[in-house]
Amino acid sequence: MPRICSLASARLGLAVLFLLGSAALAEADVVPRFVGTDQSPDALLEVISTARSRSFKPVGHTSIVLRMRTVARVTAAMKVRSHVVPHGYQHEIAAYRLSRLLGMDNVPPAVFRRVRWNEIRQRFHEDMLRRRASVRRGVLWDDDDSAPGAAIYWVKGMRSVGLEDVPMWAAWVGDGEIPNGRDLLAGDLSTMAVFDMLIANWDRFSGGNFPTDATRTRALLRDNDRAFSTPLLERRYEKLLARLTETERFSKSLVERLGELDEDAIRSELALDPSHTVDPLLSDAQIDDLLARRATILSHIAALIEERGAPDVLVFP
Repeated sequence: MPRICSLASARLGLAVLFLLGSAALAEADVVPRFVGTDQSPDALLEVISTARSRSFKPVGHTSIVLRMRTVARVTAAMKVRSHVVPHGYQHEIAAYRLSRLLGMDNVPPAVFRRVRWNEIRQRFHEDMLRRRASVRRGVLWDDDDSAPGAAIYWVKGMRSVGLEDVPMWAAWVGDGEIPNGRDLLAGDLSTMAVFDMLIANWDRFSGGNFPTDATRTRALLRDNDRAFSTPLLERRYEKLLARLTETERFSKSLVERLGELDEDAIRSELALDPSHTVDPLLSDAQIDDLLARRATILSHIAALIEERGAPDVLVFP
């Protein structure tokens, strides 16, 4: 596979910092609340990582995902380490942590949590007992019959409005007209192209992974377990790159934060997850590839700004 970016493109990407300044620095510590919630993200993480489980209901297909209700009346999607996707739970957490660095509010909060088979077996949803054996087989258990996973905030009221039909909205992030009332959604779709390229999520448009919130005005970037492939297959990289280069309008605050993103910031944020001391979320190679893709994203945006001017490119807040 060829290098993700050249030295020239990396230099061009860094020019974005001079075009935009460093306004993002002053807001770097502000973590927005997740769409539709009134609690801080850290409060949500505390609940879904520690609250006693009440029931487990399987909802996943290719990966092991259990809807976990808790005694705290907060529900989480418990994505457990599986034979099919052994590192998927780590990628969910890493994607969320990166979204915090970028000031995004539409990636569901995710945090490490360990579960035991007896806990799941005893609290398995009574209407789904026929699937209990397949869950037992599908999870990659440790010797003590426990397994690591990601507890992911359960978003209520998600809707599907055809966002997987890319031609329907491609012009919104290109040079076409944005329909009345679709500005927030268009901004999210643009951010999706940047975020998916950054984390190498090639699986966004399969299996209903791209819903909106209950208001149908915000796109939710969930199901990121297939991200961070290293090495990333060339055909998958080219698909992500094509979606990025077809995007010509971007969020100014997102680009500012992307310009400030560096290895130290990434490692510091990933280290905040409880799993870090035992098993880091991303390898050195994954972080290196992420930074290379960052340079490619900045190259594309800088070239557009140079050609058209910042006001015509950085159109979303």
